[in-house]
Formats: sequence, C-alpha cells, structure tokens
Amino acid sequence: MLAAVLSFNAQADDKKGKNQKGNTPFRKMVAELKLSEEQRPKFQALQEEQRKFLVAQKKRSAEEKKAAGKPYWKARNAKLKELFTEEQMNVWKAFQAKQRAAREKKAKGKK
Repeated sequence: MLAAVLSFNAQADDKKGKNQKGNTPFRKMVAELKLSEEQRPKFQALQEEQRKFLVAQKKRSAEEKKAAGKPYWKARNAKLKELFTEEQMNVWKAFQAKQRAAREKKAKGKK
C-alpha cells in the first residue's frame, strides 16, 4: 500500500513538471524580441489585455466573436507596431506565421 501511495505521488510530481510553463515557443520568441526595459511593461499590459479579451470571447456566440474580433485584432496589431522596432516586428510576424501554419496543419489532421 505504501509503495502505491509513493508511486502515485511520484507520478503527480512528474505531471506537475510537465504542466509548468518552461521554455515554451512563446517564451523563446519573447526572449528573441529583446524587449527594452521601457517596452517590457507595455508588452505585458498588451498580453494581459489579450488574455481578458479571449476570456470574454469564450462567452460570446460565433457572430459576436467575429464582430468583436476583427476590430480588436486590428487595434492590437497597431499597438504592437507602435511598441516594436522593425526587427522585433519581423520576429513577431515570423512567430505568428509559424503558429498559424501549425494550427492549420493540426486542423487538416483532424479532418
């Protein structure tokens, strides 16, 4: 019985390690951006704004999502263009394109 409990605890610890946000592709991309001390809090604020928007989107119908999404993403991209240098914007766009391609590949695999 003790061995079973210890085994279960070891498995739980393994799962905790997997769920922790380590060196994710997003974190690597943020490191590549090399944000200045001035840019970092502004970028974090944009990310928090996006998180709140996405939470709100989950509660909306498909039509409402579409209506709210287009202006939000257009405004967000404008804010990012103001915040980032040209080089940083290129890193951001490359990351976005890579993520989009991965989503499309995954969607095709489900069909």
